[in-house]
Amino acid sequence: MTFYYSLVQWSGLGQPKFIGLKNYATIFSDRVFMLSLINTVKFTLATVPVLMVLALSLAIVLNKKIPLRGVIRSIIYMPAVVSMVAAGMIFIWMFNSQTGLINYVLEFLGFSKIDWINDPSYAMIMVIITTLWTRTGYNMVIYIAGLQSISAEYYEAAQIDGASSWQQFRFITMPLLTFTHVFIMITCVIHSFRAFDLIYTMTKGGPLNSTKTLVVYIYDMAFQKNRFGVASAAGVILFLILLVFTLIRMRIDRRNA
Repeated sequence: MTFYYSLVQWSGLGQPKFIGLKNYATIFSDRVFMLSLINTVKFTLATVPVLMVLALSLAIVLNKKIPLRGVIRSIIYMPAVVSMVAAGMIFIWMFNSQTGLINYVLEFLGFSKIDWINDPSYAMIMVIITTLWTRTGYNMVIYIAGLQSISAEYYEAAQIDGASSWQQFRFITMPLLTFTHVFIMITCVIHSFRAFDLIYTMTKGGPLNSTKTLVVYIYDMAFQKNRFGVASAAGVILFLILLVFTLIRMRIDRRNA
């Protein structure tokens, strides 16, 4: 039905009017749509590498036998089960320009307050930080599973040959985690392109469309402006983008089975 609605002009009421590919022409000539696409790509590029590095670093540390390892794992994973709306509300308070904890710390360190929510230069940074908090634990668990699947014999042989810790990490851990790396990367990319609830809770795509992503654009077009045809066309574009990454992930799953 989304494919069908992308070819019609429809406000949600009455009879849809067939207009062919005009909705696609509309979105590709719409500055806000292009900005939303760019914001989505920026959001993805900013979150995915950092998520992977943080998750892998934590997984390596927490895969070792250290005191309270299980408790620390649980604490880091806990944000993954928190509602995105609840997480958004928590971080809105933390980033509040007047009473927020973040600005309190910045002032304590001698820096000026930042109007995180209303400043287009910082709003996306605020959303990215919140996303890192909510997603790192989930990826960490997957990395831990990947690390535990590596046989200890490889490391024992490397130690006998005199390999340093860095050499073991570079030539054993990283290559043998290839499928895990790719799986997490694809999963994070898909999640980033689908991001909506957290962003809409914190900024609603503002200020000045600085945090508006593709899904927020689709929501606004459909349920704020009643332009369901245009929203459906944008939805088809998003579907095609996610389809590519999903097919890659399915291929990886089959190879790793």
